Amino acid sequence: MSSTYRVLCLSHDPAIVIERDWHRAEEAVAAGIDGHPHCDLAIGRFSYPLVEVGCPPTPHQPAKLPCYHGGTYWVDSNWLRLLAAGYQTTDLLVEAAVKKDRADCWPWERLLRLRDELGLQLRETP
Repeated sequence: MSSTYRVLCLSHDPAIVIERDWHRAEEAVAAGIDGHPHCDLAIGRFSYPLVEVGCPPTPHQPAKLPCYHGGTYWVDSNWLRLLAAGYQTTDLLVEAAVKKDRADCWPWERLLRLRDELGLQLRETP
């Protein structure tokens, strides 16, 4: 099955999917995307639905984002859904595990911006 790569602008809430096929999405992000200067960009691999998200090294990630990878760090979308559920849990043990072992690239505020693409079920705030 063939995949389509799209650039995701995470500087918007919710994230914007830049509807263009990128054969070399990592190179495009490194060079900069027209209309998105200084934006926090990621790469989505779609086989519709979204199946993976890549966090490429870029100078425009938020300053407080603790990404320390030299190349693009790919994460399965199902894992991101589980991480989102962990962020929203009321179980203290799960909450502690998420805080301890969460992916550095995916704090709640950044992950939440992908809610439409991931089809996240958000818990109501009390």
